[in-house]
Amino acid sequence: MGCKARCVFCDQRVFSRPAMPEDIPALVENFLARCSSPSSRRRVLAFYGGTFTGIEADLLRRYLDVTRDLVEKGVVHAAKASTRPDMVDEEKLGLLVDSGFEELEIGCQSLDDPVLEASGRGHTVKDVVEACRLVRGFGLRLGIQLMPGLPSEDLASFVTTVKRSAALKPHAARIYPTVVMAGTRLEGLYRTGAYTPLTLGQAVRMTLYAVAVLERQGCTILRMGLPDPGAQNVVAGPYHPSLGFLVRSEAYRVMAGLALSRHGGGARLVVNPRSLCELLGPGRANARELTFAYGCDDTLPVGTLRVEAGTDRACIQLQDILEYIL
Repeated sequence: MGCKARCVFCDQRVFSRPAMPEDIPALVENFLARCSSPSSRRRVLAFYGGTFTGIEADLLRRYLDVTRDLVEKGVVHAAKASTRPDMVDEEKLGLLVDSGFEELEIGCQSLDDPVLEASGRGHTVKDVVEACRLVRGFGLRLGIQLMPGLPSEDLASFVTTVKRSAALKPHAARIYPTVVMAGTRLEGLYRTGAYTPLTLGQAVRMTLYAVAVLERQGCTILRMGLPDPGAQNVVAGPYHPSLGFLVRSEAYRVMAGLALSRHGGGARLVVNPRSLCELLGPGRANARELTFAYGCDDTLPVGTLRVEAGTDRACIQLQDILEYIL
């Protein structure tokens, strides 16, 4: 909805059915009625699926009027949306701010012009940079979306994309490794051998690299991998319903391997209890591969690995393994 182009990878119809403006108050009310203690939680209305700021002007204003009314009545605290970088300008951002929006996510996908062209995006890296500058300039939180594994992307291109993305200083990010969806142009390229998707292992490591670089800049990672509804239409590529778990588990596998190489195989690895499953890995794969003793300490920050070797203590974090990921 609102998209003026059809990217090679996209079949947005799979993921979302548009809700019309007049339906939104009831949808919000029904959702909040099923929430636990909604009055004590921050409530944000989100418009995802399509290009929100690309919607026809009259329809967009109807959405904004409904949003403003919900914010003014205190039903929700604020709103956010996603859009394309070439559908962002000062006029539209002013309308969003006046209607109670606090965040806008930009579908960057890549920050390499040949990759954007091969993917049929219809915009350039310059458009991405300018859109992000405008979003931040209007006082909105900036979110970005990246898609590792697009056509014409190699590892060097992806690293460039991640570094350029970090330079935009986003507040939040979603990382969706490219999968081949039924009915898309990418499916045709895949069927003819003109496109080869990432393996799951490649997608996990590339996503982990992006997470490490972006989190180092204070960016919050909101999601890794496609939501479940798309799975039934995936023809090929690194779809996994728990990609985020695989990525965090890979981080702990690399951290654990580094810890054991530095401190010896008898070292004990300690994590926050919330991270224990990720340390052990899917099906305890990390534990089987590396054979380590482990324990838990709820005072440790999530994402930190403490190494105990005799009287020695040392901590390893995600930023310490950046050079070992790719």
